[in-house]
Amino acid sequence: MKVKLRWRRRGNKAKMGPLEKGGTKLCAIYTRKSTDENLDQAFNSLDSQREYCGAFIKSREPEGWQLYPHDYTDPGWSGGNMDRPGLQTLLADARKGKFQVVVCYKYDRLSRNTKDFLEILDIFDKHGVAFVSVTQPIDTTSSVGRLMRSILVDFSQFERELISERTRDKMAAMAKKGRWLGHPIIGYDFDYEKKALVVNEAEAAQVKEMFETYIRTRSLSLTALALNARGCRMKCWTSRTSKNRIGGRKFNKCNLFYLLTNPVFIGKVRHHGNIYDGEHKAILDPELFARVNKLMELNGAGRRHQPKRKDIGHTFLLQGLLRCGSCGYAMTPNFSHSRGNKFFYYRCLPVTKLNWSACCVKNLPAGKLEEFVLERLSSLAAQPELIRRMVAKVQDRAAMGLPEKQQEKIRLAPELGKLESRIANLVAVLSEEGASSPRKADILGELEKLSAAKAQLTARIEQIARDIQALEERRIEADVVQNNLRSFGRVFAKVPPKEQQELVQLMVREAVYERETNSLRLSFRILPEMKWEFDDEGLVLKPVKLSCPTRIRT
Repeated sequence: MKVKLRWRRRGNKAKMGPLEKGGTKLCAIYTRKSTDENLDQAFNSLDSQREYCGAFIKSREPEGWQLYPHDYTDPGWSGGNMDRPGLQTLLADARKGKFQVVVCYKYDRLSRNTKDFLEILDIFDKHGVAFVSVTQPIDTTSSVGRLMRSILVDFSQFERELISERTRDKMAAMAKKGRWLGHPIIGYDFDYEKKALVVNEAEAAQVKEMFETYIRTRSLSLTALALNARGCRMKCWTSRTSKNRIGGRKFNKCNLFYLLTNPVFIGKVRHHGNIYDGEHKAILDPELFARVNKLMELNGAGRRHQPKRKDIGHTFLLQGLLRCGSCGYAMTPNFSHSRGNKFFYYRCLPVTKLNWSACCVKNLPAGKLEEFVLERLSSLAAQPELIRRMVAKVQDRAAMGLPEKQQEKIRLAPELGKLESRIANLVAVLSEEGASSPRKADILGELEKLSAAKAQLTARIEQIARDIQALEERRIEADVVQNNLRSFGRVFAKVPPKEQQELVQLMVREAVYERETNSLRLSFRILPEMKWEFDDEGLVLKPVKLSCPTRIRT
């Protein structure tokens, strides 16, 4: 499947036109549920939304509508903002041109905020993606239709704000009564029946040690290092919904500052700057808590203010992509001032959160690294034959793997049906014979075996479905990357800095700096991993001329 990327001019700015793809329209389904209640059921609200949307797409098959294989969903996420993983993936794929239509059950599934909703529609419009609501079919090509759409979104926002106000009032009332409103915190366990904090004696001893250590060191970083060396960790608990273990991280300056300034340890509750007497017991002497906070105030801990990223005058093209090969952590954007000049660089996360000795790499110059990556991308873009062969290799492998996976999925579906039928028959027999049936134990034993086999078979089918989806996406992604590389040199300098960052992130999967060899290892999407070396000073980067290899490993 080939996707052509067109660039066109509007006024004096170069913008990306819609992705064209014959008469077929790939339709992505987006679903959302505000809470995680009942998500563990066999059929929930998200399944219902997806079923309605799938049936709607199927009804439009004569018009060329086809279901896009990826599932975009946000279980347990509010529609009040755009900070949702499923939505962000949907928008990123819309920018890549992976589909032409987005289908939702209702308008408020996409967003309950008018401003966000219009911003999402603007992104769709810029990239040639249509938006359709199954239960609210309003013709937005007319002025009346657009007015009705805006009214529906405004009502959704009103409902969201009303729910938010009620929730805020409820939490404020609970805080005034001394109830704990946050996640479980070190030193206490949370009793879900009484909805109250209960002292954990072992962790309470660690809390006292944490405060006493800060009094000795008078440094957040030194205190964190000392606690980590003794094996102390942040609070670890089990989620009630997912049953996953959460927390248990090492101490650093950020989480340590939060704990040392939290009045929960002296039997208080803090809510929106107000301090209330808590229902739980204190585990610290108030004098010790006050002394530590006085020392922190004198040391100026937590006072440093960093301007917002958009105000510093530099777009970090490798943000979220660069990783340190020595410590394994991400390298995050940073900057500094000196004699009126600004210096931009990437710094290892442990150095930012702990201290200067946390990693041997520390800082890397942002400008030189980004210039080097852009040079590599330009070199690749100048070799269309190399790219064509790599893309063909990826697509051939995906095409070879798809039939086998699809056949296996088709073969396993009847087996799953047979298991479900046998389970239903046994349940019917047990229901008919009653609890006093002499065969009850045998039937229950057989049901347990069949249920285990069904769970195993269902997991296998779901894994095959994910494999099929990944193979189909890889074929589409190969086309997108190829088209982006072809137009990279011509387009990059013409688009705004934010779009330059997005363009780089569409093509680069990861960049890893290795201090031992003073080299940068780049992983391009759908292309083989490549590696280039710096010079001795690590400033001027050696250009490398790429040649078309006889064998390609992907």
